[in-house]
Amino acid sequence: MSRISTSHDLLQQHLSISASEFQSSQTPGWITSLPGISRVVKRLGVTEFRRRLFHMLPALPPAILPFVNHPDVWGPLLMGSVAIITTVVIVLSVVLAPFVKRTGESDWRYAVWGYMIPVVVPLLIFPGRAEWGLMTLQILALGDGSATLGGLMLGNRRLPWNPKKSLAGLVCFACIGAIGATYSFWGEANPEVSLGTAFVICSTAALSAGIVESLPIRSNDNLRVGMTALIVGILMTVLLT
Repeated sequence: MSRISTSHDLLQQHLSISASEFQSSQTPGWITSLPGISRVVKRLGVTEFRRRLFHMLPALPPAILPFVNHPDVWGPLLMGSVAIITTVVIVLSVVLAPFVKRTGESDWRYAVWGYMIPVVVPLLIFPGRAEWGLMTLQILALGDGSATLGGLMLGNRRLPWNPKKSLAGLVCFACIGAIGATYSFWGEANPEVSLGTAFVICSTAALSAGIVESLPIRSNDNLRVGMTALIVGILMTVLLT
């Protein structure tokens, strides 16, 4: 056996052990000390809790945009930031995959690209209409993320078309997704729209995406959920503005 082959086997073994140890480790105490978090971790499990954090954290950076003076058509600085964040997410998704993947999950890369395409593509092909990409990001991050939390924590009543999904999860998806999306859409919309109009657009997009997410389809749903939110949001914008 060559030295290269031996080194490769040792590296694979080391990564496997590290992943196993990381999966079995407990969530840091400062996180579980936050109100309600220990109960959430107990219900979700450590791995699923990390997965929800990884899924929802991308919603945070756009939150500062309404407070930052910037042109309606994003310039090199903002588009460069998008490129950097996209690269970081891709790298992290590869590095952290063993620590957030569900048991037996084989479509992790598809899940990552399915998350990013509906967000990044509209930012590139619709200059000056960044609200559509940001709306989609918030619905994917907060809506889809909160559906899992709401379903596991509150989900007693099952959906008639999918017994594996709960009414509570769908309601959480639609409500939390709509709130986050409205914030970003209203703050970034060009031309400007009223808060009420932004809410109607985003709540319709979030509810539509939530229904798609609840369908009994086994494959990862990020791409179809994101594209549903994006297309419905664009159509509602055309109809109402």
